[in-house]
Amino acid sequence: MPFTPQSQPWPGKRAVLLVHGIGNSRPGDSPALMQRLQLALGADDDNVVVYQLFYDHFNDWMVEKTQAKALLDAATQSLSTAIADPELQDTVAEYIGDILWPVLSSNARAMVREAYLAQLKQIVDDGEEAGVPVHRQKLTIIAHSLGCFHTYEALHHAAKFATHVLQPASHEVRFANVILMASPVQLIRTVAERLGKLVPNRRWLETVQGDALSIPQEVRTDGTAVLCTERLISITGDLDPVGGHFFRHRAPWAYMDIPGQQSIVVKQNATDVTSKAELLNRLRGSALSGSAPIVSPQDPHSWDAYIAQQSDALRGWVVA
Repeated sequence: MPFTPQSQPWPGKRAVLLVHGIGNSRPGDSPALMQRLQLALGADDDNVVVYQLFYDHFNDWMVEKTQAKALLDAATQSLSTAIADPELQDTVAEYIGDILWPVLSSNARAMVREAYLAQLKQIVDDGEEAGVPVHRQKLTIIAHSLGCFHTYEALHHAAKFATHVLQPASHEVRFANVILMASPVQLIRTVAERLGKLVPNRRWLETVQGDALSIPQEVRTDGTAVLCTERLISITGDLDPVGGHFFRHRAPWAYMDIPGQQSIVVKQNATDVTSKAELLNRLRGSALSGSAPIVSPQDPHSWDAYIAQQSDALRGWVVA
């Protein structure tokens, strides 16, 4: 089934594209995420149109993932020299399959990239249809996990190739914000570099091009560069391995640090107990009730949590 981009009426001049991460998300799968975003935007929510990029139409993803198993094993093994701690090796192995397999499938990469670019073009067209010229549109991308990789790839292609009609200088499509939450882009770059020629069609893989990661840009004929976004913001947690942190330790080979990005590292907790006093209160309560203290583990990679933690900042960035 061919990809059909979402099209929506614009109530104002602002639009947000949510780019999901791991998994085949479908419309209606993430009500909590939408509620978190609505709360973050507050009274301005009615003036912002929200799009979502879903992957449910790519029905052959799991088949291709299975076929890529040998490459995934090689990718995991390629990091063994970078991670001395066996526990960390297990943690990376747990995440690395879902994070890396689309990189090792040129078909998966191309499908998502073309769908992403089609969705961006539809958003811009919707804005123009609502009477908002391109240069006045306030566009924000909020991506999570693997969605950050697809964002990096799509925006570099959009900035480079005029055929997409999405260049920041020639077509005036310049984003107010590109917000990447728990980005695995540097992790992917590291592994892809180590795998070398095993990565299919690597000349089309923007993540490994150049001497380092960079903000997508269009270079004018006079040599000046125009960045695709006013702000590139990286947000990750200090316990999130996908974002390059292992037990509060930042791994340079896994943490995305693009020159010019605004970097935010969130202090995280392994459980919902946030202080020693709170733990003591729970222990006292359990002693009185005769039951075990209730302590809930926290997912350091939760997109809902990132949105909730950064609600004030998101409101400032999106509605500014």
